[in-house]
Amino acid sequence: MPQALADKNPTLQHDGGVQSVSRALDLLEAFLGHGPELGLTRIATLLNMNKATAHRLLATLETRGYVQHSAVNHRYSLGIRIFELGAHFQNQLDIRRAALPELTSMVEETGQAGFLCVRDSDHALCLERIEGRHFVRIFALRLGERQPLHCGAAPRALLSGLSDTEITAYAARTGLPKYTEQTIVTADRLLADANQTRLQGYAVSNEDVSLGIAAVGAPVRDYTKRVVASISLSGIAATYSPERIVSLAGAVAAAAHRISRQMGYSTR
Repeated sequence: MPQALADKNPTLQHDGGVQSVSRALDLLEAFLGHGPELGLTRIATLLNMNKATAHRLLATLETRGYVQHSAVNHRYSLGIRIFELGAHFQNQLDIRRAALPELTSMVEETGQAGFLCVRDSDHALCLERIEGRHFVRIFALRLGERQPLHCGAAPRALLSGLSDTEITAYAARTGLPKYTEQTIVTADRLLADANQTRLQGYAVSNEDVSLGIAAVGAPVRDYTKRVVASISLSGIAATYSPERIVSLAGAVAAAAHRISRQMGYSTR
């Protein structure tokens, strides 16, 4: 149930979009305390708004799949889009729950910083970050922050789960902004990098986001074999010799595989 009627809420004393969004959210939240089905008159009464305004909001939400209307009893209920968003949120919680022990163990064993990321449109969103023994303040990807998919080990591991067509479209859409001299800035190189990641099971970042920082990342898959997350270890680039990279890559790829198994992934 909304905490206050929409027309009396002090946060709604703005014109235009802000008020409309707030009213739409109040409308959806009305189902929590008064659902699962509500008629137009009941909704308008609960939100202290006229029926015409309530109907316009409902029509917009119905078009977007957030509510659905029954032709039988003429009542509204929450739509499939609400379920999809909830399922996506739950999936992120499951990924974090499965990944955290593995990430913690790797950080303790290697002394590197550990990251868990999921894709958020054209970016990698950091869901978890665990500091290594040597905290480095120039790490770009902090908890809750986003990073473009074409740079960094965890983001590029996520990118490898896209098709070549999707990667080409991403390159055209974003223009592949350059952060350092090592940033991948052409579609051809990005496609080659994604293919290499798929073949070897991990991505290597060497100063393509921040100077002096390197990382190794691997994709996490779910029961549909889709890449749903990535994990990575990151540290001082000068310490990332070829032998060190191979060692860290093996650890990250193995951990990513174990997390994937917990998410239902099977090679069969």
